[in-house]
Amino acid sequence: MENNQFKQACLEKIIADHQSGSAKIAFVALQALADYSQRSVVTEPATYLKDLNSFALELQQTRPSMAMLTNIIDAWRQEVNKNENKNPQSNLMTLKQVALGKANDLMMQSSQANDRIVQHVCELIADKSVVLTHSISSTIINCFTKLATKNISAIITESRPGNEGLLVAKMLSKSGIETQYITDAQLGLFMPKADVVLLGADSILADGSVVNKAGTYLTALAAHDVGIPFYICAENFKQSRKSSETIHLEEMDTAEINLPVLPHIVPRNIYFDVTPARLISGWINEHGVQTLTILQIGLTKPTTDKDY
Repeated sequence: MENNQFKQACLEKIIADHQSGSAKIAFVALQALADYSQRSVVTEPATYLKDLNSFALELQQTRPSMAMLTNIIDAWRQEVNKNENKNPQSNLMTLKQVALGKANDLMMQSSQANDRIVQHVCELIADKSVVLTHSISSTIINCFTKLATKNISAIITESRPGNEGLLVAKMLSKSGIETQYITDAQLGLFMPKADVVLLGADSILADGSVVNKAGTYLTALAAHDVGIPFYICAENFKQSRKSSETIHLEEMDTAEINLPVLPHIVPRNIYFDVTPARLISGWINEHGVQTLTILQIGLTKPTTDKDY
């Protein structure tokens, strides 16, 4: 497969993936950069670096609602370009080693961050709790897997469109977790039966509000109305300096909602919504359960690998 064909296949894979969470998609993008950095047939170092940066920017633009994709690729580009800036005479082999090594390092850092989040969640959730979640998140799946030892049970939504809740149900079934699977419309009915709500996030905005699969805002409203704690579990890579006014909420193919063509009827399929910070009980990242003040202080600090 030629360079351009490889890049296009990677871009199309990410664009077409409507079921994976942002962490998994970010990993797919990093792996694409790692693979491309080694397979590229460009032999002149400056041209090679320009080509890598161009591909990285294209990957970032595939999913504009996902801060992690932007942030983790920015961290990768910073390291790759820093090496070139320090040593303009860097040879091709050195650039390839840095590109591959940084991609692998970032994937490891993210994996370790998620392990720490799971640990914090397990310390927070009491034995025999009923945990409700909406949509799919690799972090939340890992939390459920660990929480199975605490004899918890779950309530999960089907999460239309895409029905990624079915994937969650299959994973919880394998973990032996007693689970009630509900339509999104039943959230108000089942919320009083939950002890806590755990959700992932695609982006955490500058004011603490959260971009996630559409239905997250309604889940938070229902939890707030009945006094159920609502926690967002997401690593620092998912924090964004954007606001709810500037974030782009992706709209997908309306064929997913199966509406026949009807006069005067316009189907809409906006995949993400914004949940305001006032509805969130706490933000759980790799450093523990954060208040809004601490979260915003962390956002103003210079970003380093150690933060991840």
